[in-house]
Amino acid sequence: MALTDVIYQNTPGNSEGFPLGVPTSYSWYGGSTGHTGSTPPSNFTSVTGWGQVYPESGASNDSNPANVQIANFQTWVHLKTGGWVLVQDQATDPIAGSQFLADFSGNTNTSWSVTRQADGSAMGAAPLSGYNDHFWPGSRGSYSAGSVDGVYVQADMRTTDPNEHLVADLGADWWSTPTAPYVDGFSNNPGAGMSDWVALTTNYKTLYFTSMTSAQLQGDLPPPLKGTSSPTTPTTPTTPTDPTVPSQPTTPTDPTTPTTPTTPSVTAPVLDVADKSLWVAGRGGQVDLGTTVTTTDPNDNLTLNIMGLPRYETITTGDGTTLRGNNITLTSAQVDSGLTLTSYYKGNAHPVANLTLTASAMDPTTGAVMSSDPQTIRVTDPRPSSWTGGNSGSLANHGFAQLQQQMGADTSTLANAASQTTGWGDQGTRASQASQGFALLNQYLAGSSGRVDAGQIAAAMSNGTGWTHNSFLSKPQG
Repeated sequence: MALTDVIYQNTPGNSEGFPLGVPTSYSWYGGSTGHTGSTPPSNFTSVTGWGQVYPESGASNDSNPANVQIANFQTWVHLKTGGWVLVQDQATDPIAGSQFLADFSGNTNTSWSVTRQADGSAMGAAPLSGYNDHFWPGSRGSYSAGSVDGVYVQADMRTTDPNEHLVADLGADWWSTPTAPYVDGFSNNPGAGMSDWVALTTNYKTLYFTSMTSAQLQGDLPPPLKGTSSPTTPTTPTTPTDPTVPSQPTTPTDPTTPTTPTTPSVTAPVLDVADKSLWVAGRGGQVDLGTTVTTTDPNDNLTLNIMGLPRYETITTGDGTTLRGNNITLTSAQVDSGLTLTSYYKGNAHPVANLTLTASAMDPTTGAVMSSDPQTIRVTDPRPSSWTGGNSGSLANHGFAQLQQQMGADTSTLANAASQTTGWGDQGTRASQASQGFALLNQYLAGSSGRVDAGQIAAAMSNGTGWTHNSFLSKPQG
């Protein structure tokens, strides 16, 4: 049944192969990341479905050129009021795309020639090792802001070479507007998620992606799935083979109340965020995300989804696994081990990343899923040039502090002493202490590979305006 296939292809762990050239640390290397429940930002008005094709990792491919064929690509959005709307259709909107480096590093890509076939399908060259085919309909789909709570994508795909080992998947991105440009950090196009990897053959296979939960799909089937969950014609004769009168009493012999609990088989998890406003220094600075996920049902499988992580930041679990990407899903064990965010930002601005965290719980028997309300952590990167970091930074700061303390204490006294030849013995101690501050600063500058912000030096010297050139430097120092 198609509905069963949809649920299967969007349940983590059901991939039929893995993409060659994608780092195993990428959250989507294994396919679906448990993205169900993803909804667009309230002010967004556009969406696009997309697909990817990779050579299969660990499999050999022959040298004969092969093609990939795509047919019946459609994107549907689900309305909050109920029902579905078709927003992208290959029949009227031809497939476009490019060939990207396998890990999307630098967003490097080359053109990909796609030919529209007589039957309306699209034909393009299969990717070589180190690359992928990344494709989508030529125009984005549109909807009214705040009216949509889910997306469904499906397409039929095959390869033309039986000796070619390829895997493919589908996904979708929410877009702020139908014409918004791509910007680093995915602020204009956060991902709605992606499906598991499906191995392509010479026969068409239907691939599916949805951001809806299995319960939501069953409650309101997308039009392509209607009529597929049960046979459309009866499998038994339409006339009864038994007497029309009941052979058993018409009153129930069992209680009319249900024998199973009416409460859901899964419990909503609790997501706790210690601090929703964090800052982290660039060039390797780190900060603890301070996040926990708990539940009162020990049978549920817990996950944590994090969206919005920019490319210059990573998240590392307590066991040393480093994750990257705009859409990351972590197990409860990984969350419990502790999550550390590291920034590799090298610019001079103060970029801000808004991370959206959602905890989900899935009953392992029924497959029912419940999610927590999403929470946002605002992560700000200060200017790297003003952060020295580590012990060397502490040494420099101590030197500045000691220097400024002695300069501040003498601001008023040194000016009064400018015309005196006595009393400078008391100032000798302070001058010595100030020299210690300069020594600490020199020690830092000699041993550190970093640099001191010029503003710090200027600030330290401005506190010493009482040490006038004419009064202080012309007096004997003991």
